[in-house]
Amino acid sequence: MNLQIKTLNKLQKENVFVDVFTDMFNESLYGYIRKSNNDFLLLEYYNDNGLYNGIIVLRLSDITRIKWDNNDINSTQKLISKHSDEKKITAIKIDSIQDILKSINMIFKYVCIHIQDIDDGMCIIGEIEEMDKSTLIVKEFGTRATLDRGRIMISLDDITRIDAGGIYETGLLKTFKKSS
Repeated sequence: MNLQIKTLNKLQKENVFVDVFTDMFNESLYGYIRKSNNDFLLLEYYNDNGLYNGIIVLRLSDITRIKWDNNDINSTQKLISKHSDEKKITAIKIDSIQDILKSINMIFKYVCIHIQDIDDGMCIIGEIEEMDKSTLIVKEFGTRATLDRGRIMISLDDITRIDAGGIYETGLLKTFKKSS
C-alpha cells in the first residue's frame, strides 16, 4: 500500500477534519474523508463558516495536497455543526465515474457536475437522463428565478468534481419539485 492510500485510510478511519486543495482550480475544501480509492475521494464538505454543505467527489489526480491539524483547520472544525448523511454516503459507489454519477443521482435525486478544466466556475445541476461509457445527458435545473429546464450533453472525461446535498442545490431541488 502506498503512502497516499495509507494516509487517506488513516484520515478516514480516525475521522480527521482536513483541508483538501485543488490548486489547478484554486479550491480549498474543508471536511471529512468518507471514502477513497486509487481514483476518487469522497469528502463530507463543510463551508468556511462550518456549515454542512453536502458531499463532494474529486478525482485524486486533481488533488494537490491535503492538510490537517493546523490552527486554521482546527479553528474551523470548532465552528462546525456536525451533520452527516451517513446512510446516503455509505450508499455512494466510487468505483468509476459512472457509478458515482448513478449512485448520487439515485440517492440525492440530482447531481451537481463541475467541468473546471473548461471554466472553473462552471457547474451543471440536474437529473441524469442517459449515460454511456463516455457521454452524459443531464436535464438541467435552471436558476430559482427562471425555473428553466434544458438538456445538456457532456463528456464524462471533462468532469472534474461531483457534488450533492449542498445548501443551494437542495433548495433548488425543492423549488423544482414544488413547481412540477
